Amino acid sequence: MNLGVRFKIVDSFPRLVAFDLDGTLLRSDGTVAPRVRAAISSLKHRGCVLVLATGRPWAQVERIAEDIGGVDYYVCLNGAVVVGDDGSRLTERTMSRKQTRTSAELARQLIPGIALAADMADGRLIWDEHFTHDFPSDFAMEVMRVPDAVVAVDGPVLTWLLDCKEFDPRLAIEILKPRMPPGTEVRPSGLETPEIVASGVNKASGLTEVAKICGVDASDAWVFGDGLNDLDMFGWAGCCVAMGNAHADVVAKADLVASSNDEDGVAVILESLL
Repeated sequence: MNLGVRFKIVDSFPRLVAFDLDGTLLRSDGTVAPRVRAAISSLKHRGCVLVLATGRPWAQVERIAEDIGGVDYYVCLNGAVVVGDDGSRLTERTMSRKQTRTSAELARQLIPGIALAADMADGRLIWDEHFTHDFPSDFAMEVMRVPDAVVAVDGPVLTWLLDCKEFDPRLAIEILKPRMPPGTEVRPSGLETPEIVASGVNKASGLTEVAKICGVDASDAWVFGDGLNDLDMFGWAGCCVAMGNAHADVVAKADLVASSNDEDGVAVILESLL
């Protein structure tokens, strides 16, 4: 059995395992393969804490978690919100009102034709009318489209998503990064829309909160991912698994490279671990 191009020898069974969703745990059609579901169930029976770590909002994660079964926590919006298995929000990191407005205005000033979308702390989605996205096809969202999202925002904001139109998203991040208002940062979201968040918010910060709750050390955690938004948690965990379809920068940081998400790569690794 081919377990990948690299393998890191570990001395103990992981106490916590976290999975990215799109491009990792989910197949390209948005489903969870039966083999993957069975492997995760076996992992749960060994007493592991199971975490989903994703850029998706929590409303989009609950259905997937129910399908998988046994998930203990969700790290959502790339770390901005941590949710328990009962649906309770355990932590959330919003931007201040000043940070929300100043960062959005800066993005509009520096990136030609940009459109903005706000993930509100109360779960609402407020989008500029001309905001477009590359979200997975299984997303089912109720969105408020408005002429000006910055004006329409009426409460705490977790993230701003940036639709850069014809502008290269990576270049947009390079331009914005050194100019961000204090207490905010811009980063890859895992899609073609960069995002603005409170400083220090990422999947690793969310997993740190989960680990504290569970009394688990990061060295006893395994993480699976494929995108640039997974790099922070790769730097956090004791063992990191990149999918065969992962971004080259993610593969370079991995201890183990699995088969692709459409080849049940998660299951192959978990079966070898079990």
